[in-house]
Amino acid sequence: MNPNARPSKISLIFAFAAVYIIWGSTYLGIKYAIQTIPPLLMSGFRYGIAGLILYLFARLTSKEKPTLLHWKNTSIIGALLLLIGNGGVATAEKLIPSGIAALIVCSVPMWFALFSWLFFKRGKPGKKVIAGIIVGFIGIIVLVGPDSILNTGAGINPVGVLIISLGAIGWSFGSLFASRAVLPSNHILTIGMQMLSGGILLIVGGTIKGEWQVFHPQDISAISIIAFIYLIIFGSMIAFSAYSWLMRVSTPSLVSTYAYVNPVIAVFLGWLFFSEPVDKYTIIGSVIIIAALVLITRSKPIVEEEAPE
Repeated sequence: MNPNARPSKISLIFAFAAVYIIWGSTYLGIKYAIQTIPPLLMSGFRYGIAGLILYLFARLTSKEKPTLLHWKNTSIIGALLLLIGNGGVATAEKLIPSGIAALIVCSVPMWFALFSWLFFKRGKPGKKVIAGIIVGFIGIIVLVGPDSILNTGAGINPVGVLIISLGAIGWSFGSLFASRAVLPSNHILTIGMQMLSGGILLIVGGTIKGEWQVFHPQDISAISIIAFIYLIIFGSMIAFSAYSWLMRVSTPSLVSTYAYVNPVIAVFLGWLFFSEPVDKYTIIGSVIIIAALVLITRSKPIVEEEAPE
């Protein structure tokens, strides 16, 4: 796809569907994968393999050659989105439930609005965006449930919350940087370079963290292998590619609304497969989050007048 051409509605629908639905399911996939594979190494191999496939495909089908500046920018993006962002999610899911992890990622729209204003000169967030963010956080509070918030014995590990919150900050800043950075015109080449860079950094991070000492390939379970393959194909090659493309043709505030939809899917799947609780707060909170999504999506057109370079 040419990021400078106005995208078709059907392309946008499929891209948003991939980001909304597939990414919602990856929280469960990560939960299964890290049962027998250390989180940073798992994420590193996941993105490294997907990135290598996309990079080789792009080089074989396109005459474009990446420059040193392209590698520099994609490495920065890979560090922010994948090492800090996705690595934070995978590490945190060792400490907190997958549904709670997805809920905390709902802070992404807030950071998008803040960083867009402070660092990327996109102007102050509009009233509907601010209202949507506030309503969204109310939905998060309801989803978690007042009993869980007030009860210190609820089992929500504060270290896990901190790690995934930092991941959301890194992801938000990296996404905004990617929307303005000088990147290859070939979208697949760009994605492949980002994933390769991020994958290598994740493996380095896992090595520094000492994950090789606790990694025993012979003990990897079948369900972890299936989840790992699912994350490579659907989570990385399809959904991540769709997300990166959307960040170049749509508005950051609109793209960030995936963070309000993913938790609903993640909480449901967590309940279905891991018996994570779903009660009246989950149902009411989900409705409130959808209302927040409507507020934000109505604040700006689905595509900017001029697509970011």
